[in-house]
This record gives sequence, C-alpha cells and structure tokens, in this order.
Amino acid sequence: MWWLYELLFLIGFILYLPKALWRRRLPHAGWTMRLGRYPDAVTARLGARPSIWVHAVSVGEVLAAKPLLKALAQAHPDTPLALSTITPGGFHVASKELNGRHVVVFLPLDLQLCVRRALDALRPKALFLMESELWPVLIRLTHAAGVPVAVVNGRISPRAFGRYRLVRPWLPGLWRRVSLFLMQSQADADRLLALGAPPERVRVVGSLKWDASLGSRPVPQQVREVAGRLGLTAAAPVLVAGSTHRGEEDAVLGAFRALRSHHPQARLIVAPRHLERLGEVEGLIRGAGFAGRRLSEPGTAAPWDVGLVDTFGQLPLYYALATAAFIGGSLIPHGGQNPLEATSLGRPVVFGPHMHNFEAIAHQLLAHHAARQAADGAELTEILQELLSRPEDAQAMGQRSQELTERFQGATQRTLELLAPLLVQ
Repeated sequence: MWWLYELLFLIGFILYLPKALWRRRLPHAGWTMRLGRYPDAVTARLGARPSIWVHAVSVGEVLAAKPLLKALAQAHPDTPLALSTITPGGFHVASKELNGRHVVVFLPLDLQLCVRRALDALRPKALFLMESELWPVLIRLTHAAGVPVAVVNGRISPRAFGRYRLVRPWLPGLWRRVSLFLMQSQADADRLLALGAPPERVRVVGSLKWDASLGSRPVPQQVREVAGRLGLTAAAPVLVAGSTHRGEEDAVLGAFRALRSHHPQARLIVAPRHLERLGEVEGLIRGAGFAGRRLSEPGTAAPWDVGLVDTFGQLPLYYALATAAFIGGSLIPHGGQNPLEATSLGRPVVFGPHMHNFEAIAHQLLAHHAARQAADGAELTEILQELLSRPEDAQAMGQRSQELTERFQGATQRTLELLAPLLVQ
C-alpha cells in the first residue's frame, strides 16, 4: 500500500509542478526545503536540541496555531520550535511570528527520502499536525522513529469525510500511529470515530481559532492611522470582502454597485486569498467601472472606490475598518475562510452557503444571530443592503459576535494540558 501511495503522490506532484512553477508558488529555497534539505542556518539555530515540530499548512492555520506556539514556548523554554508550512503566504506569516531560536521551514514532500531528511534535520521530540494535515508517510516515519504524533485543532469536514470513506480499510493503520486527536467539535470527532479512529485517543477541545482571533486584533491607533491614510471617514460605509476566491469578486462587486445607489460614499476593500491573483482582480474592478487602488501604496490623493489588499497578514486591520464584512471562500464550494478575525472586532459578518471548513464556528454564529448566511450573490446584496440601512441592527449583531468570540476562549489551555504527556522525554 505504501509504495502505491508514494507512486500516486509522485505522479500527482509531477502533474502539478508546471502549474506551481508558472504561478511561482515557491521560491527556489522553498523547493529545496520541500525535498527535505534545510539550510545550515536552520540546523545551526536548532543546535543539538530536539525540537517541537508544529505543522500548519497555510496562513489560516499558522494564525490559528499562534496561541499554541506561544504557550508551548512558555511551557518549554529550553526546547526550540520548528514550524512548517506549505504555502508562501503561510511561510511569510510564520516567519513574522517566530524568531530567535525558533525556525520556519517548508514541509517536506510526503515521500520517504524527503521525510527522512527532514526528521534528521529537525530531530523532533513530538510532531503536532494542525487541523486536517494527515500525511501518511510523514506520520508513519515519525512514529517509527519513536516520536509521538498528535493532531491538533483537528477537523474532518463532511466533504473530507466522503473522501476518507473511499479508503477506510487502510485508515486504521494510520490512526494507530497517532497518539492523540484533539478535535474542534463533536461533529468532527464523530466523523473521525466513524472512520475507525481509536475512541480512547479522541478528545473534543474546541477550536484554537476562537483564541487566536483575539490575539490578532489591531490596536486602535493603527486603525486610525490607516483610515486617515486611505481617506476614510465615519460617514462613508466600508464593506470588506476578506479572503475571496475566483468566482466571488464579481458577486461582491455587483453587491457593491447596488449599495452605491443608496450609499454613494461607500467604499469596498477586497482581500484576495491568493496574492498572485491581484492583477486578475484589478481587471475585474476596472471592468466593473470602479477606480481601484492597492492599499499598500502611499498617499491619499488619488480617489478610489475599491481598495485591494496586496500584503500578507493585514486582513484583521482592514476588518477593523469595516461597517460589514463578507467572508470569502463561501459563495463557491471551497468551504469558507475564518470569520473570527472579523467577529472578534465586533463586525457584522455575512458568508455564503459553503462553510464546511468552519462548520462548527459558522453554526454557533448563526445559532446566536451573530452572522448572516446568503444563498447566492443576489441574497448577499439584499443582506448587505439591510445591514447598511439598519445600522443599529448591524451593530447589535456585531456586538453578539464579539461576545460569542470571547465566550468560546480556552481551547489553547485544554490543548496544552492534553499534549503535556507527549512532551515528557
């Protein structure tokens, strides 16, 4: 089975490689690290000490891991942390979060040679995989080396559950190599158990994203400075569309056009999930007849209708400017992006019908009337019209969302307590 998996993985990687190179997904150093070859600076910083290896695939998972990384560093001050990721955005954000004796690397390809090199370089005392990053070869070889593996902030979406069911006969061998599954919700735990995970290793601790959302809030002075630089005033409503994907910007721009007929001073800020799409989104903005601006550009002189977030890690800052926020990845079958960066700031949020990546969080927000859900672009327009036309109702919804975000704190401490026995070596 293992040789077949590696063969299929290698074929898939070769087929994906031209697209990745064309989009410039990774710098040269990134490709080298994906082969398990890490720079001398990485091994020198770790020294002879074993590390705690945390893997978070992209920006969202890196930000979710932030409170756990801080707690691990405080609980184990003499143990360096190694944080791996896969995407350039994740690597960029991770590099800002970790410094000094800690290291940021790209995850090795899930092939034996690459994984063995990474294990030799990082020498982990434990490996913690964020959310749904279940790489079979990585798990097998780490376990074979006597290193405990845990899934942290785990989730199994309904969509992923359907895919896992296709290979269910092979999953028990993978599950028994994982010491602990710390799941976000009971629904996630139930799906994992239905796939054959040992019940004694499965715990429900809540989502780290609730904790991380409070830590990502910008300071008021920073928000005021950005608002001044962009020429925003209290009289001008601001709609922020965060982490949008291809197929969503047209709907958002259509909603914005309708809003402008009632609120001519309104502005729109769009943050594409993938920055390599900036040129494409700029074309959509021009095609819709709006004046666009990349928000990292200095100065306030040029008038603009639609601002484009063109830097990593700045979305919470722009959510802080929002009168209402749309959560991207939800109008298309992607699964949605994290709404908590906006709700932690007390902003009323709207998302589409596809939120399976944040199923439990979306359910809680909707159940407490702390968010609205739109079936399509037309309903998105209607809901945003309501929020801007009834500011008292919008503010009340935002207040409920902030209170809910604060109420669901504590997953980091529960996670740290359950992981502690795996780090006693």
